[in-house]
Amino acid sequence: MVLAGLLGLAQAQNTSMSDNHLQSVTAIARVVGDGRKVETVVLEYDAPVRNKSLSADSYRVENKEVTRIYANRVPERASQGVDGPYVIIEVKAEVDLNARPQMPTEEDKKKKQERDRMQGGPGLRAGWSTGGNDQYPGNAVVTQTADIKTCGGKTYKASPLPIESTAEKCLVADDFRQEAFVSPYTGQTLPYNLYLPEDYDPAEEYPLVLFIHDAGVASGDVTHTLYQGNGATSWAEPQAQARHKCIVVAPEYPVITVDDNWNYSHHLDATIALLKELQTRYSVDPKRIYTTGQSMGCMSSIVMMLKEPDLFAGALLVAGKWNPALMGPLDRQNIWIISCEGDVSSSTLQGKAVELWRSQGSQVTEATWDMTLPQEQLSAEADKMRAEGNHLLFTHLTGGNHRATWFVAYGIEGVQDWLFDQHK
Repeated sequence: MVLAGLLGLAQAQNTSMSDNHLQSVTAIARVVGDGRKVETVVLEYDAPVRNKSLSADSYRVENKEVTRIYANRVPERASQGVDGPYVIIEVKAEVDLNARPQMPTEEDKKKKQERDRMQGGPGLRAGWSTGGNDQYPGNAVVTQTADIKTCGGKTYKASPLPIESTAEKCLVADDFRQEAFVSPYTGQTLPYNLYLPEDYDPAEEYPLVLFIHDAGVASGDVTHTLYQGNGATSWAEPQAQARHKCIVVAPEYPVITVDDNWNYSHHLDATIALLKELQTRYSVDPKRIYTTGQSMGCMSSIVMMLKEPDLFAGALLVAGKWNPALMGPLDRQNIWIISCEGDVSSSTLQGKAVELWRSQGSQVTEATWDMTLPQEQLSAEADKMRAEGNHLLFTHLTGGNHRATWFVAYGIEGVQDWLFDQHK
């Protein structure tokens, strides 16, 4: 993976970097299904380091498993190390299907009690905030645990002092820019992230993918929707863009947009207005606007599809639900639902919607997949479902839980390919 150019920005001096031979420490992350994770740490020294003096035990990275350590002439990963001023530390950055959200602090619990009191009872309500407390750190703390040598024969001694990264980068997520939209209905501001293809050409029309996050990051920083999982970034990955160039929009909602009592906030109307405004600014193919979201984002997508049945060409609905009695009209739209069997609420209610669609005469392709399969095999399973030619699909992932659904769903190429096949 080429990382050159990622170290060009000015870097703040880290007071913990006591070794004056060390010029900078950059943590480079990637967003996977369960959030942003550091996958590479680049140490820049003041002299070329002898590659043979390095081993996988030369450094330790706090709370991370080191897989490779080597030197390089440039700040990039490489298949083989060579003498150079950069030490590259590769660490494991895989999806954890059992990952859980951050445990609430006592302060969080007090906030929840106060929110419940003001709302008149426990539970989330549309228009209220969860606090956006989930964190997806992109920093790294490194300790040099063995001596290393320069090509000039000097020894840089091991030290017990931890060294924190002086710069952070996040591949793909950093390619989004942050903007704000003022609702024409309320005057309130909706922050959002926008990705344009690298070679964007106004003379060419592009599909647009809208991603809506879940309640876990509501009221967080605008970039939290990019870091919490790959629901937004998966469409902007280089491999995905090579297959399907598209514009990606990922709002960051200040509040809960929908709740389990089928209430929704005015922010969904603002989102529809945002999509229409973007069509006036960018070259969007009006026949290929897609919506997707996880949990709250899935429910938000369903509401917008009901409100604006002619807006979206297709929808990928992940780990969500809606009142099945109201979902009858959606059988005319192109929809792929993905739920985990362990997410009883989503699986049951979406299953009832599917039953309703079938009673109305619609064909629905349904299948169960082992969620632990490699992405390549899941993509092959998706292709089998696509081959049936129906415009309504429902995939059950074995076991799992509510959050695990989106840890898996957004990396499946066959599902992505299906979405981009849909046209109004």
